[in-house]
Amino acid sequence: MHPPTFVTALYYMLKERNLLPGFLMDPHRGEQLLGLIVFAWLIIIILAVLSIIVSRNLKKTPGRFQSASELIVEKLANLLDSLIGHGGRKYLPVLGTVFIFIFCLNLMGLIPGMMSPTANWNMTIALSVAVIVYVQAVAIKAHGILGYLKHFAGSPKGAIMWVLAPLMFPIHLLGEIIKPVSLSLRLFGNISGEDTIILSIVGLVKNAGFFAPFPFILLMIMFFLAVFTSFLQAFIFTALTCIYIMILTAHEEESH
Repeated sequence: MHPPTFVTALYYMLKERNLLPGFLMDPHRGEQLLGLIVFAWLIIIILAVLSIIVSRNLKKTPGRFQSASELIVEKLANLLDSLIGHGGRKYLPVLGTVFIFIFCLNLMGLIPGMMSPTANWNMTIALSVAVIVYVQAVAIKAHGILGYLKHFAGSPKGAIMWVLAPLMFPIHLLGEIIKPVSLSLRLFGNISGEDTIILSIVGLVKNAGFFAPFPFILLMIMFFLAVFTSFLQAFIFTALTCIYIMILTAHEEESH
């Protein structure tokens, strides 16, 4: 159970005035779901404002902020090229946004009064489903609907493969259904576990008394480790998405 955030007071105020939709009325889940929505939109707004500021003030001689932004974009573009192959950077607008968005969501739990939306499975499964739908759309665009369905049938070429196609199709379909579950559970498990450890150490610091310096140092170490873990989990999520795209578009790339 996550400690109260600044959304807690907002939740009960809206609930007393009957301004909440039905799915948020459950006090055990409603407050947490409202927190997910508020914090996710907070990150969206912040990232949108920063993007507008950077894009409207581009200079030939960039300042520190523009230089940092360009470095991040270039590193992400190189990552996509290395994972997907030549032309992978064309997916940068979507996958770069996914990486930065998840990284920021992961970090929110380190700020007092906030929580990591990715520490809740509702958020991670929503992100995973959205990404997998995008991957399928990329595959359909790459192969066409018939080529896409043929891939699910195992891309049969001989008579035996065509006979096995009805068996291969549900196997491949099941694999695509499992992907968002796997992505979401990996991200949820790591971030929720990280937040739980940090909360436990915070409780230890409060009750440590004379031995407070040791748990405080442990908390600082865990804080920096959590920043690294937040980056790593965003990277893994994005890298796996790149691999899924590479697998589903491999035939198109090989044909060129």
